[in-house]
Amino acid sequence: MPEPEKRSDKFTWTYALWLLPFLAQDWLYWLHPQWDWWTISLIIWVLTLIAVAGSLCINLAQRRWRRLVSLLIAPLLLLVLLRILAAVGITSDSVRFALTKQTYLAEIERTDLPGVEQRFRTFVWDDTFLEKTYSTLVYDESDEVALPRGEQSTAWQQRVQTSCSEKKECVDLDPGPDEYVSVRKIGEHFYILDNYLPNAFP
Repeated sequence: MPEPEKRSDKFTWTYALWLLPFLAQDWLYWLHPQWDWWTISLIIWVLTLIAVAGSLCINLAQRRWRRLVSLLIAPLLLLVLLRILAAVGITSDSVRFALTKQTYLAEIERTDLPGVEQRFRTFVWDDTFLEKTYSTLVYDESDEVALPRGEQSTAWQQRVQTSCSEKKECVDLDPGPDEYVSVRKIGEHFYILDNYLPNAFP
């Protein structure tokens, strides 16, 4: 005689909510950049791992197969949701930029130097590691930062050198063999430069 179906054993999407803290870090980091986000990330990761492992064991012990499957596919559900949001242009970076764009524009206007034809400014976008910036917001009126590497003009190179000498978030499109740089447009004349796999962690 088949075992009667357990009333508590059902498919549910609520397990996906357990993974939301991972997303919250990317969406809320910029509100309090002075916090120790590396430690916060580690704590969230450990707590989530404990919760998922505990739930797996409990569901296995009680043979709640539908809940077990729901837990296993929860990351896939979130991944699909993120892909859909990204396809329509909604990302943590785009939301953050939409909310802070006027602040950056005001800073650019405030420090605008007379006689400068093509303004170039950089702002820290991600400085989780305090000694090195891994994501930089670049304002480039010439839009040359988006050109293939090596096609930038001499004037652009001089603007970059001047900016780098004044601030730590330097724009380097050719960082070295152990690093990879990508440039993506986030708004009119605004770009995010990401430095992946840095060869010298702080």
